[in-house]
Amino acid sequence: MTRPRKEAALVTGAASGIGLGIARALAAEGTRIALVDVDEARLARAEKELRDAGGTVVALPFDVGDVDGWENLADRAEEALGPISLLCNVAGVNGGGAVDRTPLQVWRWVHGVNLDAQFAAAATFIPRFRRRGGRGHILNTASVAGLVPMAGVAAYTSSKAASVGLSMALREDLEGTDIDVSLLIPGAVATSINLNAGSAEAELLGREVDTAAIERNGALLAQGADPDRVGEQVVEALRAREFVIVTHREWGPVVERVHREIERAYDEFDGRHGPDPVVPVMAMGEGPRPALG
Repeated sequence: MTRPRKEAALVTGAASGIGLGIARALAAEGTRIALVDVDEARLARAEKELRDAGGTVVALPFDVGDVDGWENLADRAEEALGPISLLCNVAGVNGGGAVDRTPLQVWRWVHGVNLDAQFAAAATFIPRFRRRGGRGHILNTASVAGLVPMAGVAAYTSSKAASVGLSMALREDLEGTDIDVSLLIPGAVATSINLNAGSAEAELLGREVDTAAIERNGALLAQGADPDRVGEQVVEALRAREFVIVTHREWGPVVERVHREIERAYDEFDGRHGPDPVVPVMAMGEGPRPALG
């Protein structure tokens, strides 16, 4: 293991699911943890559980989509636990449907939690990591839906694809520094994301909760991986400073088919526009990279 165990971490989505699984695994090895979640009741239960087990934790109720509140959240976490060196962006929501059936309000909410929050968190903590020195680490949680576009969940798929891109860009930006980046790409995990997000979306739109849809999706997810085992896997991968973390190898051939379509387009193109001058610059890693297109 190359990272210190006796550090302080901030974990979003920590009241349940993968976030709580990661928090449990971190607490078991002595990491001090700021538990962040919008669900105050569940968060209080998670805090009590981990404290009763001997962990050093503090519960910080917060809506991660409140991008203007991240500096204050970071201050509160570091006042309680000392400098944070491990940032785990786990909180996520699903909502809407196909593009033409997704209200703009829902689209923005999903992207606010799944993407904007990760940007705001990274933008908040990277300067703190740099000022303090020593190692820092950022974990972003995407989804296999960010690699394999899925029908009927346009907001979720696009936000998770953007999370993949953000994480890859972060890794490039932070190359050569003491700040590591990891990208979690889970498949089906037995979490309550559909129940939580379904209820929140209904409240957002002033509608009744679609109980039938939540139950159907929940029954499928219930067959997924144990979030505690995923949490243990993630912590192991963080200690080993791995970048990509996957939970189900069965998705590999599906991801390969998607990427092969893109590769085939490059293979079969006739090169009529000549060489691209940007490629050598990117390959050498020199200077600013221009926007393309």
